[in-house]
Amino acid sequence: MANLPDHVGIDFGTHSVKAVELGSIGTNRPRLVNLGSQATPKGAINSEDPMDQKRLADVLKKLYDASGMKNNKVVMALPEFSVFTRFLELPGVKEEEIKEAVYYEAKQYIPLPLNEVMMDYIPIGFNTERNAPRVLVIAASSKVVEIYLNIAKEAGLDLLAIETESLAMGRAIYKSTGKKAVVMLDFGANNTDMSILSDGYLVFSQSIAIGSDSLTQAIVNKFNFDIQRAEEFKRNYGIVPNVLEGKIYSVLSPIIESIMVEVRRGVEFYKSRTLSIAPADYVLGGDGALLPGIIEYISKSLNANVALANPWNNIQVDKNFEDIARKGAPSYSVAIGLALRDD
Repeated sequence: MANLPDHVGIDFGTHSVKAVELGSIGTNRPRLVNLGSQATPKGAINSEDPMDQKRLADVLKKLYDASGMKNNKVVMALPEFSVFTRFLELPGVKEEEIKEAVYYEAKQYIPLPLNEVMMDYIPIGFNTERNAPRVLVIAASSKVVEIYLNIAKEAGLDLLAIETESLAMGRAIYKSTGKKAVVMLDFGANNTDMSILSDGYLVFSQSIAIGSDSLTQAIVNKFNFDIQRAEEFKRNYGIVPNVLEGKIYSVLSPIIESIMVEVRRGVEFYKSRTLSIAPADYVLGGDGALLPGIIEYISKSLNANVALANPWNNIQVDKNFEDIARKGAPSYSVAIGLALRDD
């Protein structure tokens, strides 16, 4: 594979678009060159409407202007809920036969006609006991991919590659922690993305249709607060059981537990599919990972080792950027992972 030049990683979130530019990405200590963030236009993510795509392109232009970013070479992530991934073992299949075997297997799992998707696979090792190459199949609707190509073109950016949020986050977590086996939970506004790294490879991912906006709405419904006040209560008190007489905890904890139910199901599916032991370590990313009490709650619920992602670890950050980079560090995991892609 060809090596990518230094570029900007762009992560489109429901509430914000984040961009990170790193230098010396092929070294042990990449350096932060620049970063920026702008609010995402409401309802614009994954929209096929050309006007929504133009609004996202305008946000990128504004981000570049506000941050002084100059590098027009970019790598973008597709939202996990719009991507299909599948771990496959292919017993007896030779290397030159993998592509054809993947195509045959993918027809059974991808819920769209294959002529309507863009598909690729990543080799992730070999099962010697079964004489089976292991691959991760990734597919996305051609229409969704086209959306991001249009946005980049409209913004005047050179789109080098598109990948999934889980792949990008996995790269950032591996670079920052050195952990080869970990469960990653990326808490977004509308979804919580769960993915598993094994031996340094992404081997499983799923999108759970519950996100941090569900928590805010639950507070609105219970206490008749407006959205802004509900958001403040969520961010200030989270799921800490002994504050405000446990009133916020009693509203939010059932929703977090619903996510944990899906996480357990995902882990069990992974174990049954791969016949592997699930990782004992969990890392939390995304804005929702900053919820007070969430580490303690998940640790107890899953009986696991849980830590907050710090994707800036092992990256040189100049003093000019320290405050903005460290504040909300977990939310930059995907953008950093995209900026770290080197092939």
